[in-house]
Amino acid sequence: MTLIGSGGRLSIAAFVDGDDALRLQQVRDLLGGQGWFDLHQYRVAPPEGVAMHWTRVVDIPIAAMILLLRPLMGQGLAESIAIVVVPLLHLLAAMALAARLAARQFGPRIGIVAALLVAAAVPASFRMMPLRIDHHAMQFVLALVALNGLFACAPRMGGALAGAALALALAISLESLPLAVIVGGLCTLRLWRGQSAWLIGYLLSLSLASLALFLATRGLGDLAQHCDAVSPVHVVALLWMGGGTAIILPRLRDRPPLVSLLAVGLIGAGAVGLAAAWAPQCLAGDAFASVDPLVRKVWLDSVLEGLPVWRQEPGFAATIILLPLFGLIACLRLATRAADRGVQLFWLDYALLLVGATLVGLLVARASGASCLFATVPAAWQFAEQFARWRQDSLLVRRMGRVVVMITLLLPGVLVDQGVRLLAPAGQASDGRAQGEVALGCDFSRAVPALAALPKGTLLTGLDIGPTVLVTSGHTVVATAHHRASAAIRDVIDAFLGPDEAARQIMARRGAKMVVICPGGSEARFYAEKAPAGFIAHLMSGKVPGWLEPVTMPDASGVKAWRFRQR
Repeated sequence: MTLIGSGGRLSIAAFVDGDDALRLQQVRDLLGGQGWFDLHQYRVAPPEGVAMHWTRVVDIPIAAMILLLRPLMGQGLAESIAIVVVPLLHLLAAMALAARLAARQFGPRIGIVAALLVAAAVPASFRMMPLRIDHHAMQFVLALVALNGLFACAPRMGGALAGAALALALAISLESLPLAVIVGGLCTLRLWRGQSAWLIGYLLSLSLASLALFLATRGLGDLAQHCDAVSPVHVVALLWMGGGTAIILPRLRDRPPLVSLLAVGLIGAGAVGLAAAWAPQCLAGDAFASVDPLVRKVWLDSVLEGLPVWRQEPGFAATIILLPLFGLIACLRLATRAADRGVQLFWLDYALLLVGATLVGLLVARASGASCLFATVPAAWQFAEQFARWRQDSLLVRRMGRVVVMITLLLPGVLVDQGVRLLAPAGQASDGRAQGEVALGCDFSRAVPALAALPKGTLLTGLDIGPTVLVTSGHTVVATAHHRASAAIRDVIDAFLGPDEAARQIMARRGAKMVVICPGGSEARFYAEKAPAGFIAHLMSGKVPGWLEPVTMPDASGVKAWRFRQR
C-alpha cells in the first residue's frame, strides 16, 4: 500500500510521512558521529537546531542494518534496503505474536488466521509497510508483547514481561501511556481477585525498566522535566509505585482484597503527589502545552491522526471501529461459552483490555492500531467458526451473502480506504496534510540533482516537505512539523500566510536564502486558501516579489524555487 502512496517507488524521496524521512536523517547523523545522547536535529532551525523528543531505540534496527550492508552495497543501497526491510520485520513480528496467542487458545489453524488479520488491521499494518520507519510500528509490536505477557501462565513473569514491554514503548513515546494505565487497571482487577503477583510483577518491571532505559537512552545530560517524553519525574513516580507495591502487597496477602486495593490507591496518590510537586505542568496531560497558539490552530489541530474517530474520513473511521467491535463480540461469545471459570475470566479480561484500547483509539486515531491488533485473536476464532458454518450450509446464495458481509466488515481500509487513507489520515504528513498527496504533486526524486547542485544553505520550505529536503540534499530548513520547533514553525506559517515583506524579514532573520515550495501539494494549497493575498499565494499565482529570482527546477518535478535576487 505504501507503493501506492509513493507512486510505486521505494526511495528516500518517496517517504509517505515526514517523520519517516526525519527518522532516516537522525540515523544518518548518528552513524555520522553525532552523540548517542545528543538528540538535536541541527539542520532544522539552525544554528541551534531542535532538541527532538525522539529516542535512539527506534534508530537501532535501522542503523544496524545499514552498518551491516554498507560495506557490501554502499550507503545508498544499504539505506534503501533498511527502509524496506525494517518495517516488514515489525509486521512479521506482529503477525507472529498474534498467531502465538491465538494458537495457544485455539490451535495452529486459528493462529494462521490471526496472523492474516494483522495484515488486514489497517491502522496498524499501514505503519508497518516499506518506508514506514518511524516509531509507531515498534510500539504496536511491543503492545502485542505486553498482551502475550498479560495472558501468560505464570503471573509474576507475565506481569514482568508486560511491564518491560510497555516501559520500552514509553521510552519510545508517551503515546503508550494510556495503554500502560489500562494494563495497570487490569492487573489491579486481578489483585481484587486475590492475584497480587500480576500487579507486583507489572509495576516493578515497568519502573525498573523505565529507569534503565532512561539512563541508557537519555543519560544524565538532560534532566529537565519534559512532558512529551519520559523524564525524571516519570521515572521517580513509577519507581515509587513499583517499589511500594513490591514492598507492601506481599505483606497484605492474608488481608481482604479491599485492604490491598486501598494500599494501591494510597501508593498511586503518592505518585501523583510527587508529580504535582515536581512537574505540575505535566499533570494536565497536554504534551503540547508550550506550542504557540497560532501553531496549534493552523498546524497541530489539523493533524488528523491525533484527532478522534468522528473527525476522520468514513473509510478510515470504519477501520478504527469494525475490527475491534468484531473482536469484542467474539470475546463475549467466548466468555459465555467457557467451560470453566478460568476460561471465562480469560475472555472477560481480554474484553476489558480491548474495550480500553478501543476507547483510546476512538479518541486518538493513531492509537487505534493497538486495539485492532488486540482484536485479531478473538476475531480469528470468530472467522474460523463462521467459515465452518458456511461449509455446512448448502444454500450457495446464503453463503455468498455472508461472504459479502464479512468482506464489507473487514476490508474497508484494505480495499476502499487505501485511496482515502493515503490521501488523508494514514498517509498524512506530520503536519496533518497528506504527504502522499505531496508526492503526487511533487516528484522530489527529479528535483534532487538540481537542489544538490545549489550552494548549501537554509531554505524556507513547507513543513511537509522539509524532512524530504533534508534527506535528499545538504540544505537546512527553517522548520519541520515537530512541536519542539514551535517558534520556527510559527515563522514558516507567518511567512507563507503573511505579506511578501513579512516573508522577506523572516527569511533574513532566519538566514534563509531560498524559498522552495510544492504548488501541487496539500500544504501549499492550504496556505493559499487560508490567505489568498499571502506570500505563498503570490508565488503560486506568479506574482513573485521583486526581491526574488527563480531557480531552475525540472518541470517534471513540480518543485518551484526562488532565491534572493543578486544585487
